[in-house]
Amino acid sequence: MAQRHFRRRQSAGRYALLCALSMGAALAAQALAPSAAHAQGRAAAQAFDLPAGNLADALVALGRQAQVQVLFSPDSVAGLRAPAVSGSMTPQAALDRLLARSGLVAVPSGNGFMVRSPAGASASDATTLAPVTVTGRDLATTEGTGSYTPAAVTLGKNAQSLRQIPQSVSVVTRQLLDDQNLVNLDDAMRTVTGITVEAGSIGGNHGNFYSRGYALDTIQVDGVNTPASTGNDLSAGFGLAIYDRIEVLRGPSGLYQGAGDPGGTVNLVRKRAQKEFGFSGQVMTGSWDRYYTEADLTGPLDSDGRLRGRVVASYDDRGSFVDGVYTRKPLFYGTLSFDLTPDTTLTAGATYQQYKGRPFFGLPGYTDGRLLDVRRSTNLDPSWNHITEEITEYFADIDHRLSNGGRIKVSGVYREQDEPSRQFGWSDCAVDPVTGDTCLVTWKYRSHWKTYGLDAFVATPFQAFGREHELTVGADYRNVHKNFRYGGGDNADINLFHPDNNVPRPDYEYTNGNDSKTDQYGLYARANLRVTDAATVIAGSRLTWWENRTQNRNAYFNQFTNTKSNINGKFTPYLGLVVDLNEQLSAYASYTSIFTPQTTTDANGQLLDPRTGKQVEIGLKGEFLDKRLNGHVALFRMEDENRAMTDPDNPLFSMAAGKMRNQGFEAEISGSPAPGWDITAGYAYTTTKTLKGTEDQKSQQYVFITPRHTFNLWTKYSFATGTLEGLSLGAGLRSVSSMYRLNGPVKFEQRPYTTVSAQAGYRFNKHLEATLTVNNLFDKVYYQRVWAAYGSNYYGEPRSVMLNLKATY
Repeated sequence: MAQRHFRRRQSAGRYALLCALSMGAALAAQALAPSAAHAQGRAAAQAFDLPAGNLADALVALGRQAQVQVLFSPDSVAGLRAPAVSGSMTPQAALDRLLARSGLVAVPSGNGFMVRSPAGASASDATTLAPVTVTGRDLATTEGTGSYTPAAVTLGKNAQSLRQIPQSVSVVTRQLLDDQNLVNLDDAMRTVTGITVEAGSIGGNHGNFYSRGYALDTIQVDGVNTPASTGNDLSAGFGLAIYDRIEVLRGPSGLYQGAGDPGGTVNLVRKRAQKEFGFSGQVMTGSWDRYYTEADLTGPLDSDGRLRGRVVASYDDRGSFVDGVYTRKPLFYGTLSFDLTPDTTLTAGATYQQYKGRPFFGLPGYTDGRLLDVRRSTNLDPSWNHITEEITEYFADIDHRLSNGGRIKVSGVYREQDEPSRQFGWSDCAVDPVTGDTCLVTWKYRSHWKTYGLDAFVATPFQAFGREHELTVGADYRNVHKNFRYGGGDNADINLFHPDNNVPRPDYEYTNGNDSKTDQYGLYARANLRVTDAATVIAGSRLTWWENRTQNRNAYFNQFTNTKSNINGKFTPYLGLVVDLNEQLSAYASYTSIFTPQTTTDANGQLLDPRTGKQVEIGLKGEFLDKRLNGHVALFRMEDENRAMTDPDNPLFSMAAGKMRNQGFEAEISGSPAPGWDITAGYAYTTTKTLKGTEDQKSQQYVFITPRHTFNLWTKYSFATGTLEGLSLGAGLRSVSSMYRLNGPVKFEQRPYTTVSAQAGYRFNKHLEATLTVNNLFDKVYYQRVWAAYGSNYYGEPRSVMLNLKATY
């Protein structure tokens, strides 16, 4: 793992008792693991690459890389130098080499090592340390750890280890994003266990995410709720250069989300300004004229690091395997953090992204359910297809750390997405198999979204009945204003065998549209009650107030309505149990729930009752090899009631069709099984069934987008010593079972397929490395989405090559 070089001499106070953990992993270990586990970690050989330099810097770097505490007095190491240390060895051996000429020794102590003078030295040598300050990043931060697994997550507001959460959680760490060249959310979500990404277009910015058969309709950003693109005419959001990690919870998350679908939620965690100087940059180039560049600069802005800043910029310019498709995305991010007191930090920042491109909206098929067998580059859309989008976000939070280990945090975000220009045409007719004739439909859109989000919580430990427990209470608010206008609906002819994309461009007026405003207020509470030495009961609840006001002006659908719907004080319960079976393994069970307001009406003109989703889940979670490797297996059953479906007796209206069931099994492992070897792998099995409804509804699998089986794997090995030192080799695999969609009685299906990726990299020195990645190595031909004869069927990406050069300081 590349180590950051400290270019400026740090003050003595900043080195006091530096824990030097891999983003706080050892702090988590101190609280959660026995000393025996730490002794095992101290004895295990690891790969080290520590440059010669200031001894204090070297001790900090070693602690981070080894994920152990290294305690030392600033005065004892002042002015001392350390030699370079490289190779596979135990942390004790590495420390001995660093200290060989210093006159100091490293002694195992508690959760790590203490650096001091040898026994028998003069009385002036410190055997105990003076009061010092512990410095380091948040436990959950993954940047710089070089790990595929985090020490903690913040989905539950305050930092918690994965074993403390009685639900399935996956984390895409910063290292995993970098290793796989993942720069947009669609690609990153494809790596997550049990997640299905439904393409909204190729070259566009509107992806749909599904978990356990349901849409992920909420994206949290640092714990603040914002709407997701799924089910909305909304962008998938910013590029990933600005984020530290992606946390994904599967299953109902009503406790913190409020209203929404029961599939789960995603929490995007931003990078923060750091107290030490750091810079990284990368350039990528690859197939179909793809070019990407990124720069990330952070560091202190005053002498003691109380004020610090960070700036991230990236530019994504890419073509596509589909003819004529292109995407251009500049992204800018800036943030400042200021320590108001040693325990209180104010952070604020802004992000801006522009997107311009020509997306593609898929191919038609045949009326009998057959999909086209044509060149994957085939594009039947008009040559004038285009979109221009701008997203601006402002955010701020104040974070106060309580003396008892608790936390108070208040966060706010404002996001505005504007699409001043969007005009499309796409396939809208089945293909005549003899003549190749088909047709297009053309539209013009204008959308403008504004989102305000606030969240405030207090998390604090408390003593009761001789044990320590934790209580979290909070409140949140979300306001979403969507203005959407459109015009068009005309058809144009085109031929599959001889396509002419120079379709006349119509000039439409915005004759249709809607304007909606949604407000949601919530109060939530959760208590983690340690009822025995091994068992913790998690009990929580939420009260939600929700209101929507919509004006519909849709001449195309003859819809002119003003609607208002509200839900007052909706109660959402949460219950979980975690039992520590031993030092490494926990069993858990949970009952979670959520509700979804419905704005459709029945034949009597009454709004349908909210959908309610509830889930029972049981599983095992483990932390192995001194927390370097995480494992997880889960069984779940989810039921969804009052789902809106067409009323068979009144087709123009809806009805609460009854109960749906979704159940399955998931297994996941991530982390480092051995020095230099990183792996993440996940398997998901999902089945769905309609329990109540019409006979036709019961005969169909209502969630058609989710394959029954999915398997993801990515692994990488880096050689730290020998003739292959600096070389890394990586490989990935994604395998899915058949997926289909029923369009009336006709079935459109993509049979099971597997794609493979491979990577080779070389690290020239501690600052510079390069990788060459080949995706879809064997050039598998498949459809990533199947839909209907009239269109929206998308080929998967053919074999592609990507070269990445990255520098880190």
